Formats: sequence, C-alpha cells, structure tokens
Amino acid sequence: MNKVSTTGLFLGFLMISAVGAAKAPQRAEGQIMVRLAGSKTLEEAKQSFNGKNYEVVEALVPSLGLFLVKLKGIKVEQALNQMNRLNDVIYAQADHLVTPRETKPNDAEFEQQWGMLNSAKNGADISATKAWDLGQGGTDREGNDLVVAVVDGGMDLKHKDLVDNVWVNKDEIPDNGIDDDNNGYIDDVNGWNAYKDNGEIPAERHGTHVAGIIGASGNNGTHVAGVNWKVKLMAVAASSSKTSVIAKGYGYVIAQKKLWIESGGKKGANIVATNSSFGVDYADCTSGEFPAWNDLYNEMGRLGILSAAATANLNIDIDEKGDVPTGCSSEFIIKVTNTDSSDKKNSGAAYGKTMVEIGAPGTKVHSTLPGDKTGALTGTSMATPHIAGAVAFLHSVASTKLHASIVADPAAGARAIKALMLSSVDKLDALNGKTVSGGRLNLFSAATAANRFEEEKH
Repeated sequence: MNKVSTTGLFLGFLMISAVGAAKAPQRAEGQIMVRLAGSKTLEEAKQSFNGKNYEVVEALVPSLGLFLVKLKGIKVEQALNQMNRLNDVIYAQADHLVTPRETKPNDAEFEQQWGMLNSAKNGADISATKAWDLGQGGTDREGNDLVVAVVDGGMDLKHKDLVDNVWVNKDEIPDNGIDDDNNGYIDDVNGWNAYKDNGEIPAERHGTHVAGIIGASGNNGTHVAGVNWKVKLMAVAASSSKTSVIAKGYGYVIAQKKLWIESGGKKGANIVATNSSFGVDYADCTSGEFPAWNDLYNEMGRLGILSAAATANLNIDIDEKGDVPTGCSSEFIIKVTNTDSSDKKNSGAAYGKTMVEIGAPGTKVHSTLPGDKTGALTGTSMATPHIAGAVAFLHSVASTKLHASIVADPAAGARAIKALMLSSVDKLDALNGKTVSGGRLNLFSAATAANRFEEEKH
C-alpha cells in the first residue's frame, strides 16, 4: 500500500491554507491516530511502538487496526513524519478538532413542522404525509428493528416523544458494571458515550433535536413526528470533539452491526444509518491529513450502513474550499445541505456540484429539546437527520427484491438505497449545479421507488 509522503502532506497544508484563508484545520496536540497493518491487539501494538516518544493508549476501531497514540516530547508533525515511514504503519494522521454544525436561530418557535408538510407554501417539504401512507418506519420486511445511530452530543432518553423509540440493548443489565453481553462495552444499555467510555448518555440539546427529526414518535398526540414514527434511536455521544473520539463512536456502531450480522440478528443492532452533524471546515480530505475518515465510512458501508453527513454552515463551494467529511470520497456518505421553506438553499449553507449530494429542510426546523420541550433550530445539522431518517424509512418499505438484495450484500444494498434517494429528488433551481442530485429530498418518491424496486432493472 502506498505511503503518504511528507511532501504530499506539506502540499496538502499549503492547499488548505490557500483555499480556506480563514484558518487551517486545528490539530489536537500531544496525540495522533495510527492505522497498523495486519491484525494487532492493543497489547501487540504497545509492544511494537511504545517507547521514549510514543505510547499506544487505545484501540479506537479494532477491526481497522486504528489506534490512538500519545506523544511524549515530540510534536505532531515530527511524529507523523516518523510514523509514516514505518513498514507496519498504513498511515498516521493528526487527531483534528471537530466542530458541531448548528446555526442557532434568533426567531420564535415554529408552531408546525414545515419540512414534513408545508401546505401554506404548496411545496418545499419532503412529502412525508404521502410517504406515511406506505408505512411509518420501524422494522424491515422480516420484522427486524431498524436502528439509526445518532452520533452527536447525546440525547434526552426520557423525552416523552423519544422514549418509546430509544434503542435498548436487551442483553445488557443496567448499571451493574459488567459487560453482560460480552460485546466489549460495559452497561451500553442505550448506546455509548465515547467521551467517557461508558454507557451514560447526556441529555444534550443538539442531539435531542436531531433525534426528534429522525424518529420522534408519530400519531401519539404529543409534540412532533419524526421522519420515522417507530425507528429505534441509538445514542452515541461522540461529536463536537476530536476525530479520535468520533472514531470511537463510529467504532461502537461498527461493533454493534458486525455483532448483529454474525449472530444472525440475535445480538447487537441492525443499524442502517448514522447521523453526523459535525466536521472540519476548509479541510481537504484528499490531502493525506484525513485518511481515517474514509476508512470509517467505508467500514460502516461494508456492513450496510449509510452515513448522512452535514456539510459546512458556510456559504462556500466545497468542491473548491474543501470539507471533512462532505469532501471525502466514500460512496457510503450522503452529503447534505440546508434548504428553507421557500425551497431555496439557506444562505449560510455550503454547496458543491460534485461533493454535496442533496438538500433537505434545515431552516427553522421544529423538533424535540431536552426536558420534554420543543423548539426550532437552523443548520445543516437539522437537514441531515431528514436524510438519516429517510434511509431507515426506505429500508422499512423496501420491496421483497430490494430487501433480499440488502440481506445478500449489505454494501450493495446501501448503495442501492442511496441511488434511489438521489434519483428521486424534487429538482430545484436553487440546487441546480450546486449539488450532485440538483434537488431536495422527496421521501414519498424515494419510498415509492424502494417499494416498487425490481432487481433486474438496476
């Protein structure tokens, strides 16, 4: 496998500085991420690399051989140069700082969810009410629960509009300090907290709002309805921090889906989508600085997981200025920008003809907030959960042939779901030439295509 040269890294830094004059991506000092060749345990990695300047402290994603390495008396750049010369190292990358993608609104709370049904404007919504005639999400054709991993800051597990849809690890006994199901995680009853390495999920505002858009209980007379009325929401607290923390969060998702597949659905979770509303502004994913990102999305995609990712809350062309993760090449990312109630691109949202793929409602979106409250927020963070929820919804209404193809080849099934979604958008002048699809999510059209899918036609 080819190495990332120090010259390439240096040119990458120059490119990022040139296109993103504001500032280059920030690195976490004192640590790097290293992917090792072969299958190495944490102890083996420690024996190979621990020394005067390096200490392998954690396996971030064991199936990838991705480790967190603490630095002692050596700078990040010097460590990267040294590590990337070693034969056993596939790559070493900096642990970059990641920021949330939310633009806080300054106006009053909306009384309705215009993104689901916007009859006053005669459009601009995702045609959710028509899609709900086909079903309300929740399970696939075999009755398996469909799970969306909300990779965010946490969520209010007790919110009355979320509590019925919170994913529960039935094989884990709460708060006993024991890994009851032997999945490598102690007390992960509703998900995982990658900040603290435990199962305690904080009731965080941003993640609660995102969770409600994906899967607030519908038709229950309370608050709001999510894209999926019955989908299961796995809480993964990992965003708004370092790349390594996000990698650990994704590592939990990967471990749970692998366990579900290997156990024939008896353990783990049938995760079909992740929602990721964070990133690194003005970052060139092809520079050699960010190789772990594509690895993470590809590893999830191999297991049949699509990752809805929010593009930057900046009015910039991602094709030119760069972004992580929405400027990355993994085919298992769905890259999302923010549209408003007039079907225009939000003036504070990024775009890109070859990188950003689809629009979804993200301006003054009404959803759940901690403490059994609701409110409106704005940002690509609010657009993206419409897409994550839509992925799970398409699984729930998939035709017999589409479902069979997903079971037979999860990665190919994920690609098919993404293709159906992108090919069934409502075309918008505002997104023409600014996104791959040129349009905004139409849940009804995409669900109809999934419901009528005939394998021989694809």
